[in-house]
This record gives sequence, C-alpha cells and structure tokens, in this order.
Amino acid sequence: MTAVRLHLIPHQTQCGLSYQHLHFELATPNGIITPEDLKTLKLPTAIDYSQGIVLEGKGPIWLYGYLVHESHPAAWTGCYDPRLGAIVIATHSPNLHVGQIFKIALPDEVLSRDL
Repeated sequence: MTAVRLHLIPHQTQCGLSYQHLHFELATPNGIITPEDLKTLKLPTAIDYSQGIVLEGKGPIWLYGYLVHESHPAAWTGCYDPRLGAIVIATHSPNLHVGQIFKIALPDEVLSRDL
C-alpha cells in the first residue's frame, strides 16, 4: 500500500485554460506520512507535461516541495489555495508568470472524495 494516493484529473480554469489537477491524499491509517514515504512516490505516468499541473491536497509542506520538484517538466505548476484559486509557482510558458492566479472550481471527483 502506498502512503500517498495521487489522482490526476483533466480540468480547466474558469477562463478555459486546460490543466491537470493533481489531488493527493494521505492513505495511512493514522493520516501521517514520513519522509521515507517519498522514496516510493512517483507521479502518474499519464501526465501531459505540455499542460500545467495544479497541486491540491492536505499534507506536509515537504510533500508539496517534492511534488513541485517532480512537476518541473510541466509547462507550469500551481498550488491550490481555497481562498484564491490556483497560484502559478513555476512556469516555462512565456504567456504565464509566477504569482498569476487562476480561478478554479475543484473537480467533481475531488469534491465527492471530501464528503
């Protein structure tokens, strides 16, 4: 069993920009993971790196750091903030800039998991 489950969901921002929503959840019985768990954690093979990736889930900051690092080949990477939307934190696209915010609605698949 993996300690972190990753769910890749094709999605769009409210302005119509396609991206991939990477929802993660801690899958241990006590909801706690250790840095050792990063050794076996791999991004889904279906990622289309020509698009952006938005990271979203509840977990430690070092898990976010790892996922940001692994997402580096993507056109851009963002982190979800429920108050603001998706904040671009890294980009290879001349059309986007770090700190840019996209309004997004969480994918239905994420909302149904949180019920």
